[in-house]
Order: sequence, then structure tokens, then C-alpha cells
Amino acid sequence: MAQWSRTDRTLYAKLVYYGPAYGGKTTNLESIHRITDPGGTQRLLSLKTSDDRTLFFDLLPFDLGSILGYHVAIKLYTVPGQVRYDSTRRVVLAGADAVVFVADSTPGREPENRDSLQNLRANMQANRLDPATVPVLFQCNKQDVEGALPPEAMAEMLGIAPASPEPAVAVDGLGVMETFTAASRAMMQRLVALADTRTRGVLDPEQLERHLSRAFAPYLERVRAAGSLPRLPEDRPRSESAAIVPSDDGGVLRQSIESGLRLGEQLTAERSRAARLEREAQALRQLSEALRRTAASFDRGDIVRRALDVVSEVVGAPVVALLRLDEDGAPDVEAVRGAPDDPLVGDAAGRGLLRRMLRCVGPCVADDLAADVAPERLGEEASRLRAALAVPLDAARRSSLVAYAPRPDGRFSEEDVRFVATVAAHLAVGLEKSGLHARLEKRSESLAEQVAVRTEELRRAYDDLRALERMKDRFLSSVSHEMRTPLTTIVSAASFLRDYPSEEAARREMGDAILGACGALEHHLDQLFRAVGLGDVDARLRVSETTPQGLAAEALALAPDVEADVRVDPRVDALVVDVPRMARALADLLDNARKFSPAGSPVELGVEPATLGDGAAPDAVAVRVLDRGPGVPPGEIARLMQPFEQGRDGRGGKPPGIGLGLYEARTIARAHGGVLEYRPRESGGSEFRIVVPRVVAGAGVAAEVARV
Repeated sequence: MAQWSRTDRTLYAKLVYYGPAYGGKTTNLESIHRITDPGGTQRLLSLKTSDDRTLFFDLLPFDLGSILGYHVAIKLYTVPGQVRYDSTRRVVLAGADAVVFVADSTPGREPENRDSLQNLRANMQANRLDPATVPVLFQCNKQDVEGALPPEAMAEMLGIAPASPEPAVAVDGLGVMETFTAASRAMMQRLVALADTRTRGVLDPEQLERHLSRAFAPYLERVRAAGSLPRLPEDRPRSESAAIVPSDDGGVLRQSIESGLRLGEQLTAERSRAARLEREAQALRQLSEALRRTAASFDRGDIVRRALDVVSEVVGAPVVALLRLDEDGAPDVEAVRGAPDDPLVGDAAGRGLLRRMLRCVGPCVADDLAADVAPERLGEEASRLRAALAVPLDAARRSSLVAYAPRPDGRFSEEDVRFVATVAAHLAVGLEKSGLHARLEKRSESLAEQVAVRTEELRRAYDDLRALERMKDRFLSSVSHEMRTPLTTIVSAASFLRDYPSEEAARREMGDAILGACGALEHHLDQLFRAVGLGDVDARLRVSETTPQGLAAEALALAPDVEADVRVDPRVDALVVDVPRMARALADLLDNARKFSPAGSPVELGVEPATLGDGAAPDAVAVRVLDRGPGVPPGEIARLMQPFEQGRDGRGGKPPGIGLGLYEARTIARAHGGVLEYRPRESGGSEFRIVVPRVVAGAGVAAEVARV
């Protein structure tokens, strides 16, 4: 019976090969052994009863992965075919989770096949194995002999469904893995269905099916790629004998076989453990040697090269690479062993797969690259690879060791993943060591350079201070000039009222002059206060929806001396902006248009769809102010965008104002995520455009989208 070991998270299942004597049961197991363990690290064991054999070995390498949380150890047995060993067959069959009946397709062996199948059913009943629930799969072996009965005829002879038997030539390995895979799949489905509620909550049947298919895929691919295995010789040496027991049919035989099976299981488990420990020890020896060679090295390239070499040698990866994710999240190759470049970076789907693998916080395995990247899109190098393993060095570097397994049957075991993770951890330390050494060297060699850098910074700071000083001078010059003019008017008018008797009309005229000068002073002071607050305009931005006509009215109200022709594109029916600030920016542009245009010259205010950046479709709104003034000389626009900078009027003199209009308009446009643009007009004149996105968000206020 199957055993669920929650201690080591392993499911132990039993699969028995049954059938007539010399039908190919032993040959099936020998072929499976050749396919799954070509290196011969695990040996077949026999419990011999005189002239027949019962074979056993444990296929622990079938790893279903960490998603399910369980390993699967399938114990395979054959039973003796001779009738006189019925008690042996009954003992071996006990507790079976699935059965493979190997029928002999040789002509004339129909009676033996039927008798053996009848015996199987009798022994299943004796062992309380219900044929309705314990899967029994059929294989028609020896399909290569002359006159072999086809599977359909064999099915009719055995009284089973016509599509049931799997054709096979076990000595060549044909049909062997297909039978084994089908039996394992049926057995796993049954075991999950019979498991307790707690286990079923962990093991999802569909997920188990996918992982089982992935576990067997390399072996099936190996057989398909080879076409067939080298034929087993007829006089081949048989597997190692674990025990020889008497050939009687009494209680001693039964007890001996049961004891022998237990000893065989223990011996196989210990040999598997010893083989695994030897592989790990050899891998650690190679890693230790690589670390010894690089211990005194601070060269980053040498450290990386040693790490790639040891991964390639230990896990048998033909291509190993060190990759990292760049700032845009794209895989970037630092070093490769075994190929000119990483095999997947040349294809968009391959880069997508690498990006997903490199973003994993732990080891990540892609069992079949062709399932993630279309085979026809794989390059020549990648088409020879089957699986990929990515192990991160650490989260900060966003770097990973990536190893590739070859076709047709390359795969990465848990031991491979652990070893590459160990190498990655050592590589991370080595790279940190190399980085520290490089930083120390660079620091020790760059003191003079740092002094030069600091000197340059001081020079730039001095230049900035000079620029600020010049800005201050411009500010004082502009402000003093603009303040002195209205103050002169106020003083003159007040002196006139104080010192000279006058008519009421004259007094009224002087009073109006004083009020006008006070208004000019208030305007200049308001500009200065706004200039002080421009630095945090984006922090105080409050957006709301308005119409283009409403915004134009707000702007014209702030520039009462300007008469403008308002033109609104019908495709713009609403704007989402900070209305008072956007109106102020437009008022600044309107005021400039008035100051620099000839008397009576038209000023136009327009609203239309626009594009912001490189977008093909309109994604913004442009508010334009157009005049027929002298325009801006080439190369002057950048200067005029700075605070306290002014152009010249048509007579070359200083225009009124303190030079904050364009600076304020540009600052408000940027706060909205937009820009202030200048375009010269044909036939003379200027066009200033404030272009802002259709959606402007500000200070916790969700902006509505203006649909056009």
C-alpha cells in the first residue's frame, strides 16, 4: 500500500509488473533502468528463488517539485512467471498500488497469457486488491517477433478493451516508458483520490498530473530522440542477487521473501542516499577548488568566470550565464560560458521568459523552453537546449545565475538547484569583495580628481552666486524704476494739492493721478508677492473643471486693459485646471501682447486640441495668445523666461513691468504638467502657447478627463 511520509514529504508507491514467464517483465525493468539511470548509479536487485527472479529498485529521482510539496518514490517489482512460484507472486503483489500486465505477443503463447491473467485476478482477490479500483494496465511485448499478434488481437484474446494494450519491444526500449508513464499516472490519480482529507487539501489532482507529465518528459524525449535503445543481449549478465531463498511453497518461503523485500528496500534506499551524498561531495570538492583559486583574486571577471565554470562542470550545463535586470526591467548579459551570448536574449518571447525568471525571489526552473518560446523562434544555440534554471544572487543586485540543460532530455534536479544556489551565494560574496576592493582602489586613486571636482563645484557655486547677484541687480533696477515712477506721480500730485489752490476739476485730476499711481504700485507689489510664492505653486495646485469661455473671461478680467478676440475650437468643451492660476498665466501673456504690440493691433486668445510630447493623437489642450508685435529675436526666448528679464519695446527702450510675466506663466504651465512654448508668426508677431494634459491632478484632487 502507498505510504505518505509527512516527515520527509515523500509518497512511496508500489508498481508491480505481472505476466507469463519470459514475457518481458524483467526486460521492462532493465530498459527503464537504462533510460532513467544511464550512469548506472543505482543497481537492480534480485530476490532469487532457484531459477527465477524478483527484481526491485526505487525510482526516487522522479521529483514532482515544490509546488505540491511531495516527492514520489515509485518501487517497481516483477513477479516470477512460473506457476510453482504462486506464493512468491502473491507476496510481491501484496499492497500493490497499480499493476502492469506484460503479455507475450509471440504466436502460440495465448494459453500462458490467459492463465497468467487469471492468476493475477485470483492473487489480487487473495490480497484484497479490488480490480475495479487498483489500476491494471496492459502491454503487448515482443511485437518484433515474426508473426506477433497485433494489440487488437491480443486485447480480444485477453478479453479487454481494444485500445487498452500498449505495443512494446522491451529489449529495444520501445513502448517501455510509455507503459510506465501511463501506469504511474493512473496510480497517482488513484492514490490522491484515496488520500485523507488533509493530504487531498495539499495535493491537487490536476496539478499533480501536470507535474507528473513534466517529470517523465525528459525520459520520453530521450527515447524519442534515440529512436530505440541498443538491444539488450540475450546472454547479458543478470542483475545483482540480494538473496537466494528456498524454492518450496511453504511458510519459510513466504517469510524469506517478505524479509528479502524489506532488506532490498533498505539496501536500495541506502545506496541511493550514498550515491546522492557522493555526488554532492564531488560537487562541493569542485566548488571548494574553485573558491580556493579565486580566494586571492579581486578581479570581477575572474570570479564570475570560475563560478560559471564550476556550474557547467557539476550540473552538466552546456551554457551558463550571469544576467541582471537593467533599470527598464530588461535582461542584461554580463558574462556567458559556452555560447557567444545568452541563448534567449535574441527573441522577444525569450526575453520575456528571462524577465519572469529573473524576477523570482528564489530559484526558478523552466522545464521545457519550447513550451514558453515557440521552437521556430529559438536561435540555433537555444534550439539545442531544453530547460533553464535561474538562481538569484541577491535582491539588491537583481542578478541571477542562469544555467541551461541540453536536449533531448536535460533537466535540473533538486540537487542541481541546491548546488547552483550555493554557487550563487558564494558568487554574491565574491562580487561584494571585488566591489569593495574596486571602490577602495578607486577612492585611493581619485583624491586629486575629487579635489578637482570639489573645486569645480565651488566654481559653479560661485558662478551661481554671481548669477543670483546679477538677478538681484536686475530686480533692484526694475523694481526701483517701476516703483519710482508712480511714487513720483504721487509726490507731485500731493504737493500740488498741498501748495496750490485749485479748482475742483484740477483737484479731481490730481486725485485720479494719485489713485492710478497707487494702483500701479499695488500691481507691482502683487507681482512680487506672486514671484515669492511661485516656488510652491505645484504644492498648492487645486484643479477643477471649467469651460474655455469661462477661463478666457477670468483671464481678461485680470488684464482689463487688453481687448482680445476669443476663438475656441468646438472639439474642446471643457478644461480641468487650476482656474485662478491658469487665468493669471494667460493674463500675463495677454499683458505682454498688449505692451509689445502697436496701438490698435489685434490680440487673439485661442483654445484648441494639442499633443504633449511625441503622442500621435491629441492628448492635451493648448491655450494660445497671439499678437502682431515685433516678435522675439532669435536666441532670446530662453533669457526672457528667467525672472526679472525683459525684452525691448519697438523703440528699443525698457517696457513697463518688472519682467515676471513669462517666468510666472512658464512656472504655472509646468505645475500643470505642461509647457510654455513660443512660436514666431508669419508676417510678424508672436504666439505663446500653454499646453497642458487633458487630465491634470493636483494636491489630492481627482481631475475629470476632458472628452473632446
